[in-house]
Amino acid sequence: MISHELKPRGWSYSLQQMPDSLRQWPLDKQLTLLFPAGILLFALLFGDIRQWLPGENKAALTGAGIFFLLIVLTRLALARHTLSPRYEWLLRELWPVPAMLLGYLLMRLLRLELAIDALGIELMDPQMIAFDTALFGQPLPLLIQHWVSPAMTLLMESAYLHFYYAVPIGSLLWLFYCRAEHPAAFIHVRQGIIYTLVIGWLLYLLVPVIGPGQWLESAFSVSLGTQDGLVYDAVNSFRYAYDCFPSLHTAVPWVTLLVCWRWYSWPLRVLVLLMTLSITLSTLYLRYHYGADVLGGIALAVIVAQLRLPKTTTRYGH
Repeated sequence: MISHELKPRGWSYSLQQMPDSLRQWPLDKQLTLLFPAGILLFALLFGDIRQWLPGENKAALTGAGIFFLLIVLTRLALARHTLSPRYEWLLRELWPVPAMLLGYLLMRLLRLELAIDALGIELMDPQMIAFDTALFGQPLPLLIQHWVSPAMTLLMESAYLHFYYAVPIGSLLWLFYCRAEHPAAFIHVRQGIIYTLVIGWLLYLLVPVIGPGQWLESAFSVSLGTQDGLVYDAVNSFRYAYDCFPSLHTAVPWVTLLVCWRWYSWPLRVLVLLMTLSITLSTLYLRYHYGADVLGGIALAVIVAQLRLPKTTTRYGH
């Protein structure tokens, strides 16, 4: 069990006693900076960084540029003290979540799949298929392909593309505005998201899986519909090639739900649970993940959700 010292003594404490060096930051904030550096080092040591093909990664480059610009603007706003202490606290504590996405985009931009290929690590899709077959009789995406309908596809695409971000970001903002008496809750959720992303991305390198949509493409007899090609193109323009095990589309919403459960109101519990279930189903329905990936994502979320912070009743401050 891991715990990190957290002393939220109000906004004034957060602003006046910010750590002066990286080593004094909470572990999740350190990982926000160290993980992209590790990705770059990994690419330099094992990958062919000259093959990063910027012309084929315009969407990922644009996304990385937007995230970087947001970080710069955040830094400028904090330096000029143009915001109230309350919102300065929010910026200081929220930035690691979108910043972590830069690490993932680097995995695509630097083509870390080349490093995996160079190291001779074989794709684990056969093992995922064997697991699904032993548990469900056949790979789970194949088993549910007859659920396909235009309405269902629209719902699953919306869940995959939008709910995945709405659950963690929305929950953090809800805690900030509606649970101001529990600042540790905000930090705990943020740490859960960061730890889940870092562990998941490390497993992408150790357990490379390309997914049923590509590995089993010819095995599907039912098409998702005329729009699925557009969705796949949009999603794949940001994806690292072997990003299936564990399913982070499953893990991130579930770790958010598990950590936030005690602070959600009952209506919000029902809403977020339905959104999380729909995201999980969408990963299988849209053929991005095997059942093994989804179960791995749920297991990761449960493990990370057990990490505990010291209890506090201190308010954010005024």
